Amino acid sequence: MLKRRLTAAAASAAVLLSNLSLLSAGATDPASAEVDALQYSYEIIPLLAPFNDYFYIRTDNPHPQSFRFADHDSPYSETSVIELNDTLYADVAYEDPALYRVNGGYLFRSGSTNGGEITLQIQEEITREEYNTVIYGTPEPDSTGFSPYHGMPVDSYKHYYEDGWSYSVLGYYKWADTDVTFTLPSLCDECDYLIEQYATGDGFFEDMTAVQTGFSDICLYSGSYIRGEVYRSSSLDWRLSPAGHADQVFYIYSPYSRRDNKSLFATALYPYRYDSLGFPSMMALISTRLDETSTYEWDSYSHANINVTYNGETRTYGGQGNGEGQGINMENISYVFDFSDSAAVYTLDSARALLDEYAALEIEDDIPREGALTWKTICDTVGDGAWVDMGRYYTYLFKEDDRDYYYAEEFGVGESIYWWGSLGTCTDMWVDGRYINKAECFVRGATLAEHPEAAMLLTEVTLPELVDHTWTWDPETETSIMLSAEIVEKEMKNVVFTYDPELDLWTEPDSYGLFKMFVDQDVIDASYLDKLSLTREEMEEIIADGKTDRFPEQGYFFDGKSPQGAPFVRGDGNDDGTASVADMVLLHKWLLHTPDAVLANWRNVDLNEDDVIDGFDLSILKRELVMK
Repeated sequence: MLKRRLTAAAASAAVLLSNLSLLSAGATDPASAEVDALQYSYEIIPLLAPFNDYFYIRTDNPHPQSFRFADHDSPYSETSVIELNDTLYADVAYEDPALYRVNGGYLFRSGSTNGGEITLQIQEEITREEYNTVIYGTPEPDSTGFSPYHGMPVDSYKHYYEDGWSYSVLGYYKWADTDVTFTLPSLCDECDYLIEQYATGDGFFEDMTAVQTGFSDICLYSGSYIRGEVYRSSSLDWRLSPAGHADQVFYIYSPYSRRDNKSLFATALYPYRYDSLGFPSMMALISTRLDETSTYEWDSYSHANINVTYNGETRTYGGQGNGEGQGINMENISYVFDFSDSAAVYTLDSARALLDEYAALEIEDDIPREGALTWKTICDTVGDGAWVDMGRYYTYLFKEDDRDYYYAEEFGVGESIYWWGSLGTCTDMWVDGRYINKAECFVRGATLAEHPEAAMLLTEVTLPELVDHTWTWDPETETSIMLSAEIVEKEMKNVVFTYDPELDLWTEPDSYGLFKMFVDQDVIDASYLDKLSLTREEMEEIIADGKTDRFPEQGYFFDGKSPQGAPFVRGDGNDDGTASVADMVLLHKWLLHTPDAVLANWRNVDLNEDDVIDGFDLSILKRELVMK
């Protein structure tokens, strides 16, 4: 189990990592090119067996890039190596951070070895011509002599100066085998471990289900890190942005970032940290290894799922890790990897326990929240419904019900993602004569033929509503007998009609089925069904007013450039609430630098959305006024 070292080791790590920019200044000591790596002793210790990721190399060799280890018989890669892991971690005690040296050796990494016989490799000097022709192929004619695929030898040496990395070619080298070999225990990658641990052998899909269950049990969403200093990194204010996935809707982004974040080896060591993209990617790899004849496709709606097909049958797999890591502070580090205890054993359980401990810490929020954008602000602003400008992306938002219910998860630096609540969104849907795609964004110029089954949102409509009805159950026919119905006409907002492929109609799904039962038994008139449905011809008529090719004329800004929730009226330069010839005249005068020409709202007339007001915007305004 992981042992706690909370005093001198933790303090040492805090001092050591207090100025990481200095610690990362060194890369490879050029002297390593002249080191005789064969004169030193080596011991290769997997840090989390049977995983093949991280290794502690105990050695007295002072130059970690003068040697590495090759696995010439690995199923994972034809060029499998174990080599220096050149990352500085906040929870590792370094003897010489410039050379990444820890107590008695170095941290190496592979990810592609399967253990067994491992060969020590050293750098062997070659000529420039050999470097380009033998190692990386023949250089192109009239070239500088460097490989056509690499601007500089991979094994050249790099130095860090104040203005960045600089490369110095001190010679040309290739990795060459020695006669020194080592024997490692059998190792595997993360995918094979899951199969070996959880696959039941009862069949392909049974194995997939069992592996996914086991994977979910041990998988974390992320690990923790040392959070850096918060600073304002963007000229944009808090803003709304598309999430990029149809099932994730939108993000709220803050203008803040962090500098000097530091990685934790505790996080790197734990192999099962997968988000909603990584988890299904692993399941895809598992399906291929279980049977290479299987195929998979990413789910068209849920970004966290894949659809796996085997022998003509398709099933869905996916998900994401559990919980979530967070940024912590240096003083929160409870375990420092100092490699002073050669008997230390790291396991999945002990590694996870440390990450769970860090994730459970109560870390004070240090993001400035004054003026932060919230989902309540957005919902209160759009009210019954409005178009929203997210900075060259438009969507339609509306209040779905009379409640004020919101659920948003915080992550990163002052960011949040909207999942569900009282705020309605449009996905693969027509609204106001315009199409909004599965990523929740308006698509200019879309047609019903291109999206023949997209839903329709009617923002104001009068529909029949059942206020009272009676029915009884017939046990002989096992059917409902509809007896009577009282119906009123009700004005409703934001009603979604969805496509029914069997009827080839768009219906109001909450009411259509019940009304149809009354109609089929001649209790009410069939005309009520017409009011609760839309034919394809009616859909085309609603869309055919030309708006599909026009940007939304009015709504609210949440783009980080204008004040949050500021109203926009496209083309309204004088901010009088409408776009007219007066705005065209004003814009023309403003472009001519007429002294009394003042644009009250420049964002309204930035019609090509390039953050520049010029003649192109005037031309667009003229055209749109003519279209209106």
